[in-house]
Amino acid sequence: MKDSSDGEYSINASANSRRRSISGSPVSNLYGQYPAALRRPGGFPLPAKLEPVNGWVGALRRLGTRTDARSRVLVLGTGELADDILHKLQNGAGAKYHAVSCFDMQHKDNGNAGNGYTTGDHTELEHMLQRERVDCIVVAMNERRGRLPIDLLLSWKFRGMRVEEGAAFFEKISGKIHVVRLNPSFLVFNDGFRWPTKTAKRLTDLFFSTLCLILAAPLFYLLPLLIKLTSPGPAFFQQTRVGLHGRRFTMLKFRTMVVNAEEEGSPVWASEQDPRVTRLGAFMRKFRLDELPQLINVFCGDMSFIGPRPERPEFVKTLSQKIPYYDLRHTVKPGISGWAQVNFRYGASVQDTVEKLQYDLYYIKHMSIALDCRIFFKTIRIVINGFGGR
Repeated sequence: MKDSSDGEYSINASANSRRRSISGSPVSNLYGQYPAALRRPGGFPLPAKLEPVNGWVGALRRLGTRTDARSRVLVLGTGELADDILHKLQNGAGAKYHAVSCFDMQHKDNGNAGNGYTTGDHTELEHMLQRERVDCIVVAMNERRGRLPIDLLLSWKFRGMRVEEGAAFFEKISGKIHVVRLNPSFLVFNDGFRWPTKTAKRLTDLFFSTLCLILAAPLFYLLPLLIKLTSPGPAFFQQTRVGLHGRRFTMLKFRTMVVNAEEEGSPVWASEQDPRVTRLGAFMRKFRLDELPQLINVFCGDMSFIGPRPERPEFVKTLSQKIPYYDLRHTVKPGISGWAQVNFRYGASVQDTVEKLQYDLYYIKHMSIALDCRIFFKTIRIVINGFGGR
């Protein structure tokens, strides 16, 4: 219930109901000593040995009068990372989180006020945290040196509020790592990027590639025959791709385009309704049948079932110059399917590649047999429904 005199929140209206609501808890013995302090947001002064109680009392206060169970998040800062966090909170993460605002302390008037942004100083930030009953502050400031309100953040953290770093929070709610404003120290000191399952992953690849090659043997006879009957040219298509540690290998596919699809000799991204794709090729692409020969690449060790999709050397050279951390995707074997493939559409531009790289880095950081299984089952669902092929 909100106190109209001071704008603060109490757990219950009357002293008796307050005592009943916390009876049997470590706070119950403190009510007689600190009756007024418990009505203040965030907690109350306690003896040193009881200071930890202060934090969860603040958290209890914030939950006590709430009907919305979602965590209320305030994004501190502006810029591309803050924009992406706010957009994700307002669209894709609404089930768990509610975006309160993006708070800008650097510019009094940045032109964004009223569009999900609020500007102000330390005092106005303090008032907003109390008024909006914020549960979590996400720090997404472009420049923190000399501008980060460290004392305020520490004060609220010890009252029970969560304070999270922007890049880590974005990773948690989106399933990808933000590369545009990513600090190299995030990659150096963060947990993850270790692969204790390399042997198990390789054994899994060997077993399932052998099994799938045996089961798909009839298709290796039928599809080449249909390709030869419906369009002139070879049944198989070979193309150089970049794999583990930048090593080049020959990737195999069933041919889905007309012969000499790149007449000028320069590589071209496939597009929707690409005129170079044959009628049978469009069908095979829709259900990923053209990827079946890559089972041979997996068996030989050039690829894995799950991993970032391998790119052509011509694209890799250009993309490595334009996109930071792009070469990190070559620290693991490329895959037939991957985290980016099951979460994002077919990439046909530099901007699409940036988006897919963020998913690839998330996979590299969290790589495990469990995540591979999750990607595998999502891939099966996509193949059955015929989504995303070009």
